Amino acid sequence: MEIFSPLITKKTVRAIKIGFIIIAAISFLSQESIAQQESNSPKMVIKTNPLAALGGPFWVIIVPVTGEYRLMYEIKTTAKQSAMIGASYLGPSLLLNLDQITSDSASIQGINTSGFKLQAMYKFYLSRDIEAPEGLYIGPHISYAQASIVSNANEMDKVQAVKMNFNGIIGYQLISSGGFALDLYAGLGFKTLNWNFSGNSGNIFDFGTDKAVPAVAFGFNFGYAF
Repeated sequence: MEIFSPLITKKTVRAIKIGFIIIAAISFLSQESIAQQESNSPKMVIKTNPLAALGGPFWVIIVPVTGEYRLMYEIKTTAKQSAMIGASYLGPSLLLNLDQITSDSASIQGINTSGFKLQAMYKFYLSRDIEAPEGLYIGPHISYAQASIVSNANEMDKVQAVKMNFNGIIGYQLISSGGFALDLYAGLGFKTLNWNFSGNSGNIFDFGTDKAVPAVAFGFNFGYAF
């Protein structure tokens, strides 16, 4: 079954995967050169945001369809630059667990939600007296998310969702003397969102139509720098 619309082609997905591989390669290849530097600043940051489990990246108006369970890794590549990659499991939202909702009138006996999200960013740090990965930064950000929503009453009633984000980000990462890291960010870009309905899911799930629209990004992650 084809789940990609003309807005999200297989070539686009392939290009995104190549981008993730390139960023990961840069990160690992840079470890040796970073280790040779005399700076005592942190070289890596592991971070997450437990609040993402409440909702995202798929919503219907104000209702979270999925929750996100996120892990991110950032590595310093030069004195003023770093690369960041992240992977998330998408499952039921902790805010509103649709998997446990039933409705006799709609012939729904809960749903099964699962999926994943990949994201990558390259950061350029601007603070004059602070080295990466600390301080003010800007950079491009890209993410790809895919989820499957299946009715437990009939597994043929299924929705495949695909979302892509392209953003320009500005943020600030604070690292304490003890290694605690707080990454605050905001940005602008655009997103594409596609729903592919199978069986009778178009009548059961009112998720709206495909779209490509401007997007505003904002949020935070926290973790440990070392």
